Amino acid sequence: MTAPAIPEGGDALLSVRDLSIRFGRGPGAGRVVDGVGFDVRPGETFALVGESGAGKSITASAILGLLPGGAELTSGSITLNGQEVISATRSSVTRFRGSRIGMIFQNPLASLDPSFTIGNQLREIIGLHRPATRKRHQHEIAETWLRNVGIRDTARVLAAYPHELSGGMRQRVMIALASLSGPALLIADEPTTALDAVVQKQILGLLRRVIGETGGSLLLITHDFGVVSYAADRVAVMKDGRIVEQDRRERLLTAPAHEYTRSLIGAVPEIGARFRLAERGLPRRLGPIRENRPAPPAPAPPAAAGPLVTLRNVRKEFVVGGLGTGQRKRRFTAVDDVSLRIERGEVFGLIGESGSGKSTLARLIGGLHKPTSGEIVFDGSTVSDLPRAALRRLRPRFQFVFQDATGSLNPRIPVGEQISRPLLRFGKAATRAASRARAAEVLDLVSLPASYLERYPHELSGGQRQRIGIARALALEPDLLILDEPTSALDVSTQASILDLLLDLKDELGLTYLFIGHNLAIVEFLCDRIGVLKQGVLLETFHAAELFAGERHPVTRELLDAVLPIHRDAPREVPVGD
Repeated sequence: MTAPAIPEGGDALLSVRDLSIRFGRGPGAGRVVDGVGFDVRPGETFALVGESGAGKSITASAILGLLPGGAELTSGSITLNGQEVISATRSSVTRFRGSRIGMIFQNPLASLDPSFTIGNQLREIIGLHRPATRKRHQHEIAETWLRNVGIRDTARVLAAYPHELSGGMRQRVMIALASLSGPALLIADEPTTALDAVVQKQILGLLRRVIGETGGSLLLITHDFGVVSYAADRVAVMKDGRIVEQDRRERLLTAPAHEYTRSLIGAVPEIGARFRLAERGLPRRLGPIRENRPAPPAPAPPAAAGPLVTLRNVRKEFVVGGLGTGQRKRRFTAVDDVSLRIERGEVFGLIGESGSGKSTLARLIGGLHKPTSGEIVFDGSTVSDLPRAALRRLRPRFQFVFQDATGSLNPRIPVGEQISRPLLRFGKAATRAASRARAAEVLDLVSLPASYLERYPHELSGGQRQRIGIARALALEPDLLILDEPTSALDVSTQASILDLLLDLKDELGLTYLFIGHNLAIVEFLCDRIGVLKQGVLLETFHAAELFAGERHPVTRELLDAVLPIHRDAPREVPVGD
């Protein structure tokens, strides 16, 4: 397949032509980028979109001169302001990296040095690009750039270590680090994936404002078409290392020419999709009906009346600061007087900004934290008062599926062993053979073959790793699954398949879910009832069909206003100051 023609118009800041990259040599070599070509023009935001493994990030690495070991650039040209990047010497590439190209990575916590304060890291970059700058002036420049990215408490942030900041704050710091040298091109690789809707919109607006003020351009790598719709001027869609389509944003979203583009856009959950499907008599699904699995039976009625989980006036405080931290010791309230019920067989959703207490509340329900005060009851047992041995016996009945499917799996142990060990530990299987058989059963439940028992996590895709996490949780036959952002890091088609799988499993096994999410379209699609948290306080709960009701709390309306829908209409003015 040949790459589509590159749209004409205007001189290019960045030109990529016939770029091909492979891993390995000989017959087994794999081509991961194949004949890619596109332009990024001065002052524009160009989005590179596609599923995981499409070749987006490796293309960005080639532009930066940071190809990983084992990767070989077999053909192509990359020019920045007319200067060839591929043939440049290592010292030349090092000079223009940062000064002419800035990079904002997906995970700011992994990209920032945990051993140094934010101030030290900003001053180091300033010193690298402006070696004649005195230390006092470096500090002033660092403060200025923190204010430029919307951080008002500059003294606290400069003195803080990365782990002491929220995800949104860390991403703002990364934008400051990448932007302070005034690069002509900013590359942002999934910069908002793990952020809540409010912070996501702020970060995208901030990126637009930064390139507007510096006169630079933005190459935005994403799998989120809401982000594309909000921020991009032009879009290229990648599949299997090739660009299958590129066009102006409004044309591509209104009338995509390629079937793959249409399938990606069709897999994006949108507010109200669940109820539009119901009105048409269609099943609640995001992806196509799977032919290799029978339709799940209608859910059985609950065995007993009453809620599965009840919280009464639950409060959780943590002690922060103190000796060795450089900050005074104080108590921080993460969950504040929360009372709620999770009914048997329902999906209860928790939404709220980052730091609102969602994950802490989930860990309290799952017995990983003890409340400072209040009561947590699970199926008649007061979990908050149970001694450790009794809690351990109860623990198989509530299991977690985490956001980071890679981090929650042990990279040194085969998948089968990771599913089998808890079965033996909790007495759910008497022998290794029995635990192995159960592991194969739950792999079949999540539509993976038994051969995957022998694989290691690094041999699997992101979606496959998340299916393994779900299988491991299901192996212990829980009543409650606590799903903490289980799809936020996945591309749209993989996300759709995981959400459809969760809906099938819920009906097939009679499960109850606590679902934590920041994508309101997904929360509305999956959940029966929704609770809204703000600074540890549960502001309101309501049925999913009432999400847009007039009596919604102002915080809920703020979250709704931050949703980035796919606009399939004419170009719109994006407010860069958001």
